[in-house]
Order: sequence, then structure tokens, then C-alpha cells
Amino acid sequence: MGKDIHNFFDLDEIKARFPDAADSVIVDAYLSDGESASSRVFRLYRPLPRHFHMNCDEHLLLLDGEADFSLADEPPRRLRAGQMVMFLRHVVHAIRPVEGAAPAIFLTVDTPRRAPDDVHFVDPADEAGARFVTHLAGYGSRR
Repeated sequence: MGKDIHNFFDLDEIKARFPDAADSVIVDAYLSDGESASSRVFRLYRPLPRHFHMNCDEHLLLLDGEADFSLADEPPRRLRAGQMVMFLRHVVHAIRPVEGAAPAIFLTVDTPRRAPDDVHFVDPADEAGARFVTHLAGYGSRR
């Protein structure tokens, strides 16, 4: 990204490039990674355990599929394509794919930028589970 002042992205092309299976919980494609904000498109492959971010607020728009989304201690809420959720830093959240539904693909914007190590699992054992993230070729972290 460097000092680019603008970029155009074809989200359908990015979504089509996600693999059918992955050895990580998510595969992502960075769109931006500046100090004030970062944005990514990611596909969910298995449940994302309860976690939180210390340094950023998160805005998630579900582009495709369905997912059960949990915030804090509230019961999970079913998200469908076109729905969005926003939450502040320190709010515990988790995402579970819906069995039999199309794959859940999200657009996320974090403000300010979410550093790659700003994912804090509530249960430390979840960190030892499946690899958390892999990057789509050509769309890795810009930092």
C-alpha cells in the first residue's frame, strides 16, 4: 500500500479466490493497513473462539453466507449476508459458521488499525488450537 492515496478492490474477485478448505480458522485479504484503520475481507472456515481486541473497535459486514455471532454474554445472534455489527475494543466476541449455509465471508474495518497480535482469546487453550489466520496470496499484511 505504501503511500497510495486510493485503491480499488473487486470484492467478488477476492471472494472467488478463497480456497474451499483451510488449515486455519480464517483466511484473509488485507485491503488497507494504515495507522488510523485497517480493513480486510476474510472467510470463516471453523468456529472463531471467544476473544477480544485491546486497541481497536471493529466493524463487521457479512458479505456472504450466515454466521452465529456472540457478543459479551448475550446469546448468539444469526447474521445473514448484508447485516453488520459494530463493537468497541475489549468486547468479547465469537463467530460460528452455520452448518449447511454458504461460507461466511466478512468485510472488517478496525479503527484504529488492528495489529496482528491484538487478538486475545478468553480461554488460553483456544490459542493452541487450529492456526488462527492465513493470508490470501497477493493480499497479505501490508506492514
